[in-house]
Amino acid sequence: METGKFFLFSPALFLLSIIVITISTNSWFYYNKASNNDNYSYYHIAYAAANADANGIKSFNVTIPKGSANPQVDITKLGPRQWYLPRQITVGVNDTITWTNNDTEAHTVTSGNGAGIESLVNNKRGTPNGVFDSGSFKPGQSWTHTFTKPGTYTYFCTIHPWMDGVVIVQGKAQNIPNYPAYASGARISKLPVYKFTTDGKIEAGLSWDPNVLLTGKEISFFVTFFDLANNKPNLLPYDFVLVQGGKQLQRIPSITQAGMNIQHHVFSNSGSISIRIENVGAVKSSDIQFDTIVFDNPTISSAAANQLAAAANKQSSNPFTVSYSTLVYIEYAVIIGIPAAVAVFVVFAYRYR
Repeated sequence: METGKFFLFSPALFLLSIIVITISTNSWFYYNKASNNDNYSYYHIAYAAANADANGIKSFNVTIPKGSANPQVDITKLGPRQWYLPRQITVGVNDTITWTNNDTEAHTVTSGNGAGIESLVNNKRGTPNGVFDSGSFKPGQSWTHTFTKPGTYTYFCTIHPWMDGVVIVQGKAQNIPNYPAYASGARISKLPVYKFTTDGKIEAGLSWDPNVLLTGKEISFFVTFFDLANNKPNLLPYDFVLVQGGKQLQRIPSITQAGMNIQHHVFSNSGSISIRIENVGAVKSSDIQFDTIVFDNPTISSAAANQLAAAANKQSSNPFTVSYSTLVYIEYAVIIGIPAAVAVFVVFAYRYR
């Protein structure tokens, strides 16, 4: 009877043993694969260690794990594959990130938009935006970048465009006023601001809209001239010049119409600026300078501000720009020259007829 029971239950015991062995083997294989493959994101909890210096500036580490060059996709995972570990990281302004290549192939860290896993089919290579680019660095090598502007920066590998990552840079708190300010930050009580030319003959006024200057946002500058001698607005040629950080951003030869002229500019960088009104009335020594400040736009990234500024300020780089004073001189030459030429022709024709 005992023997019969043994033979009766032996198939069940045998099947149960097979199941236990199978589960144990698969579990060990699954764990072993996860622990030996940095890119097995189901088990890998990605984090970036940070070290801070005496000034509170932090350094973060991101690794490019082994197997990143392989575009393998596991549809059983719910989250995106970790081409960079971590794929998304949040840092502060002036913090640094070091990317270390733990893979067996070279990679890049290039700002812009990757082509996604579909690039294997459509052969697209992604679109760099020029904010940063590591160039190709080999296995075991590292590359470091410091982020100085707040914003969200997407990046990818130009060699393997399915690899992508995100860096979120949180900006430091800004005290953006709701009133116009001098470069020192002191409040400008009223716009326009008025100043005299060096000879004291012409009074120039400058105002701008909006009153608070932000990066990536078009600013309209209103320039006015008043002739004190004749007590009326004056029609004058002048050069409109913007200077920031010791660098000339824009120079536009212009002329006031009915005493007023409007100029436009989009700033890509924050900081103090000088607005110079030069060569007033075509007089080289007749200059006026106004100073104010540009703040970082909290609603857009620095990359977006750069793109908006580049698109809006193209006309300022026109190499064929002719000053309005030159045009005035040409006009006078035409007005005087043509009648003079006609008179000379008539005299010669009359004399030698």
